[in-house]
Amino acid sequence: ATAGGAWPTVRPPSTRAVVLGRIGAGVALAWFGVVYSITTDVHARADHLLAAIVTGGVLSLVGVVLLWLSASRVPTRVAPARGPEMGLVADRAAARRVLRSGGTPDGEQRRLIAVDVLADARVPQVAGAVFALLGPLVTAAVNASGPLGWAGPATAALIVVVLALVGWRTWAAHALHRAADRRHTVPRFEHTGTPWRPWP
Repeated sequence: ATAGGAWPTVRPPSTRAVVLGRIGAGVALAWFGVVYSITTDVHARADHLLAAIVTGGVLSLVGVVLLWLSASRVPTRVAPARGPEMGLVADRAAARRVLRSGGTPDGEQRRLIAVDVLADARVPQVAGAVFALLGPLVTAAVNASGPLGWAGPATAALIVVVLALVGWRTWAAHALHRAADRRHTVPRFEHTGTPWRPWP
């Protein structure tokens, strides 16, 4: 612990959480199968069907993989409790800047960096859910028919933009976690004190 509060501490995820996460990955895979079946049946002769299937399939696969991997890596928070011990937003941002600039964080800044890493614990899981949900809709939307012929492709493009933003946020969390791990400023497991690493 530091003057600002307890060092971020976690427990491994429960068996129930892991099982539910893996079931979620299976449901996501089934969701793509449902959308694929409907789309190929309704739009069997659509001009962009193959490209839509490939794009939607890749995006969906990213979601399934993230859901599967994160199921066993999202921990149970032990400390700090949500509140003042999480630190001020401005102080956490300053600590991140020191880390990313290659500087040496002081004791409290090291703790705040670990707090940020723990705050991002569910980012891969949330990103996986978003990709798994919206990815298959690219397949359906791009071939949607109607009086506005451009509406389908425009909707698909909007979904891709949303997923790109989610991907960027996930990559930013990944970069922070890697940098924090190199400086030994990641949360630790309760009792053992071993570092928790959110990424394979």
